[in-house]
This record gives sequence, C-alpha cells and structure tokens, in this order.
Amino acid sequence: MSIFVPSDKWFPADGLILEPAAEIAVKCDTNIVVIAGPGAGKTELLAQRACYLLQTGKSIPSQKILAISFKVDAAENLLSRVEKRCGKELARRFESRTFDSFAKHLLDQFRLALPEEYRPIKDYNIALTAREIKEIALGYITERHPYHPNWQYEINFDKLFKKLTSSPLPLQEEGDSLYDWIVRKLWEVLIHGKNTLQSTLTFPMISRLADFLLRSNPYIISALRATYSHIFLDEFQDTTYIQYDLLRTAFHDSHAILTAVGDDKQRIMGWAGALPNAFSQFIHDFHASEIRLIKNNRSAPRLVEIQNILAKAIRSNSVKVSSSERWRREDGICQVWTFSDHLQEAVYVASALQKLTHIEKIPPREICILVKQQEHIYANALLMELKQRGIQARFEREYQDLLAEELTQLFIDFLTLATHTHSPESWQRLINFLVDLNGYDTDDEKVQELLLRQEYELNDFIECLKGKVNQVTKDNCNEKIIRLFRSILEYLGIEKILGAFPKYSRGRYLAGLVETVSNKIAESFVICGNWIEAIEDFLGNNSIPIMTIHKSKGLEYDTVIFLGLEDDAFWNFKNQTDADLCAFFVAFSRAKRQVIFTFSASREVLRNGQLRAVNQYKIEISSLYQMLEQANVEVLSHGI
Repeated sequence: MSIFVPSDKWFPADGLILEPAAEIAVKCDTNIVVIAGPGAGKTELLAQRACYLLQTGKSIPSQKILAISFKVDAAENLLSRVEKRCGKELARRFESRTFDSFAKHLLDQFRLALPEEYRPIKDYNIALTAREIKEIALGYITERHPYHPNWQYEINFDKLFKKLTSSPLPLQEEGDSLYDWIVRKLWEVLIHGKNTLQSTLTFPMISRLADFLLRSNPYIISALRATYSHIFLDEFQDTTYIQYDLLRTAFHDSHAILTAVGDDKQRIMGWAGALPNAFSQFIHDFHASEIRLIKNNRSAPRLVEIQNILAKAIRSNSVKVSSSERWRREDGICQVWTFSDHLQEAVYVASALQKLTHIEKIPPREICILVKQQEHIYANALLMELKQRGIQARFEREYQDLLAEELTQLFIDFLTLATHTHSPESWQRLINFLVDLNGYDTDDEKVQELLLRQEYELNDFIECLKGKVNQVTKDNCNEKIIRLFRSILEYLGIEKILGAFPKYSRGRYLAGLVETVSNKIAESFVICGNWIEAIEDFLGNNSIPIMTIHKSKGLEYDTVIFLGLEDDAFWNFKNQTDADLCAFFVAFSRAKRQVIFTFSASREVLRNGQLRAVNQYKIEISSLYQMLEQANVEVLSHGI
C-alpha cells in the first residue's frame, strides 16, 4: 500500500523549481486552462501534476488519471516522464492516450451497446484518407439519387469527407440535399460493409460513435466518470469540434477535474477542424479558471524578445514572457538571409551548416531545416549540396511516424542488443516490456523465479538473433531483415502483441509496418555496410532533419533555418492570415539559440505539375517582414 505525502510536504521530482504560476497549476483542485507558450515546459508541468496527484492521494487509489495528447509520441513521452518521476507502481494509474486512442478504446470496449444500425463488426478496418472514402463511395453506393442520377460527377469528395462526421449521431433523416443523401448511404455501407467491403471507419467516425455510445447509455458514462479523477488535455488549442463534443459528453458536469494546457498562438490545425476558440469555450463550459505561464525555458533572451513582439501581433492579450536564467542577456541570433536564387541559397546555407557541424560541433539532430510546404521541392537543392559535402540530411516526414511506433522501438532494441557488445538501456526497456506483456507483478516474491527465467530466455533469443544478424549482407538484406522482425514477433507472441497494441490488429497495419521499417533499415544497411552505423542512420542520429512546420510541432533545436520566407510558400496568406501567423510563430519558437530565415529572388516551384524557376516576392507576407523589422532583425544580402 502506498504511503501518501501530505500536500504541503510535496516537492517537484528531481529538484525541479517551478515558476509560481506553474506550481499553482500543479496543485490546483479545480478545472483550469494553462496558457503555456513555447518552452514553458507543458509536458513537464503535466508530469509533475500527475506526480502530485498520485503521491499525495488527491487522485484516490480506486481511480486513474487520463491524459489525452494529439500525437502518439507525445502520449508516450508524458507516460515515461510520469514513470520516471513517481515510479511504475503509481504510474499504473496514469493512462496516457491520444484522442483517437481514447475514442477507439471506448468503441471497442462497449461496441455491443450501440444500436444495430450503428454497430460495426469487431474487426473493422480503418480508413485514413478522403481518397479511401471516395473509392468506397464510388464502388459501393449503387443506388441512384432521384434528382441527381450522375451524383458521382457533382460532388466534391474532400467536402464529403468532412460532411461525413460534421454532425453528431444519430443522422437526421430530413436532410434533402445531395450530400445528406450520400452521407446516410455512406454511413450504412461503412458500418455494415457491402459485398467484399468489410466494416470500415475513419477516426472521426469512431469519435462520433463513441460520443453517441456515451449519450445513449447512462450506465456506461457513469462507469467512465467513476474511473477517472483527473483529465489532462495537452495541446488543447488543436482540439477539433468532434473531439470536443466527445470530451464534453464524457466529462461535462462530472466530478473529474480537468486541466487543459496549450497556446492559442500555436493553433495551426484549423484546416483539420480545430476549434477557433477552444480555450474560451472550455472556460465557459467547464467553469474553468485561467493560469498563464511566463517563463520560456527553451529560447535565448534575444529570441524570446522577438517572440514577445510576434506574440503581441498575433494575440493582443499575450503576456510578456521572460527567458531562463541559464542564458546570458546577449545570447540569441536571428537573421534574414537573401539570395539571388535557390542554388546560391543552397551553397551558402550548406557552408553555414558545415561550419555549425564541423567547427562549432553542433550535433546534426540539434539543427533543423524548416519549410512551410513541399519540403522535397524547397529543400532539394540544399539536400544535394549537403550530400556533396558529406553532410547527412533527410526528409523527416518519412521517418517520424515510423519511429513513433511501439514496435519500431522494440525492433531497434532487439537489433541493438544483437549487434552491440553493451547496451543496458535497450536490455532494460525489453525486460520492462516483457514484464508488462506477460502481466508479471514484480512485487510478488513468487514471480521472481519467472522473471529470472524470462531474462535467461531473452538472453538465449538474443544469442540466436546474433547468428541471424550475421547472415545479413547488402545483397540479401531486404528479405533477411523482414525475417528477423518476424522471428522477433514470434518470440514475443503475436497474440500478446495484438492484445497490448490493438491498433496492430486492423487490416494490414502490422504487416505494412514490418515491411516499411524493414525496407528503411535495409536502405540504411546498404548505405552503411554495417549494423551499428545502419541503426544510427535509421534513427537519424547523424542526420539534419528537414521537415514542414506542422511536423516540427512540439520539437526543439539549437538552430532552425527556415527556407523560403516568400509569398509562394504562404500562398493563401490573405485568406488564412491567423493560421499562417501562428505557423510562423511555431517555426520561430522551435529554436533555442539561433533562427535564420531565407529569401530567394528566384526559386523552383510547381507550376501546372512542372518544376519551374519563378520570381519570388514578399508583398503578400509583408506583415511578417514588418514584425521582424520591428524587432530589429538583421537582414544580410547575398547576391541581391
């Protein structure tokens, strides 16, 4: 039995000193919104709050804390911090999920409570894109509309994808528009399947079904509310209408205490249906108070100074933020570099990166190349120039989601143990995973013999794996690495894996993941010729990441170089000024020490499906340059 710490005797783990506002948020016993800007330590605040609630007994032992994040890696990062701060025993009562995972968990657990009309089969498929829904609509809706016999040629399928889940369930029968008719037909086909089509749901559909499930079953919603004492909501500014409906149904007027954390200056998911006023809506609906953090623990003072100017331009009510005491007052660099064309830009930026990595010894993973869109086009010339100089860089989009997968980490840990002479971190992670996978209680003395046997079995399997790893060559690596992964899955037990990670049971998800990861590691093996370097290459430990602003959300780097601060990159600035201002702020705030923006008078862009060198301007986005000018950002001309 845990011995609780009196709340007035509790202190943050690891000797961390919280700013006063953060300490209030950690110990608050009412619903709150925490406005936390870049570098404020949102994840650490939630981890410390979890520790406080668990260690003091504010969250009673019969209940759990539910944390909802937007990304899988963010959810895992928060869970690992809680485990590290307060130990595995208490952390068992901390449930860290994404919104999609939370909704899917509800649907899968209580699916049979849905009326038959809205009840999918147990092993339904997941559709992720509007294109998949289009193919289903065209292939399986065979009825003719009485007034639109050729409806297939009249509708916009991107609009249909949004309309599919724009309203809560049950669907209304009185809608007479063409889209209303198609949506009703499509729900019927997707829920029940047709001919060769199995039940197929999108994640927004799953959220709508979970919401309907709770509204229709008072016993289920009562059980849900009895399960959780506290709810954490990370990156709340990106909450969609659908997700907010589910949240409100689940916890409005409940006894659970909700903590919503985020920053409306970083709201960049409006295109995906994010609420335009998530914080004010939450404050109104959940009678929440607001707390604002005023410390940026990430960025140097000069960068924080510029961030304050940008923040005020984006939100007039933004509070002034201060930098950490670890910096000197003069630290921080922000410049705009201008070039005659993108080729000159590539040469100059590559030289700067060479100096950073070779002379200043900045690790490649501490540098990021950012673009607004189309990184394969905007950063292609730079990537080629870096390769000629022997500097590794890569488009991170191809790897981010793979590296966030639980099975990818398991594969890498097994390969690391089979190819390195000493890797205690990988060994401990696998032991901990096997303990959880097999449901062992490490506090039970009778289990100790099983745990010892498990370690012997793992060691024997690693020795067997070493023999298979040594058989891999550049010529056979594709086939051999897939076999390696399959043998690892067999050792762990496919059924146990599917039980631990239900997402891998849908469709070809697991097979596709194994194939994709295998191919990527094989690519690295062919390039490097040995396992140690291949694993490092796959993880990107020695590569400079190249990504879009949206993919950089939540990440931080010593140096950020933003390519193409130009009208073409922000092509819709007039129609989505607020969203683009927020994106600009997100890009700027990823940096700890240095931010560089580039402008090229000529750049290759896509025109009618072809790459063409086009003159670039900064007329439409003149307000961005005005903000930088207001902040006295230096402009260095190279060829203009």
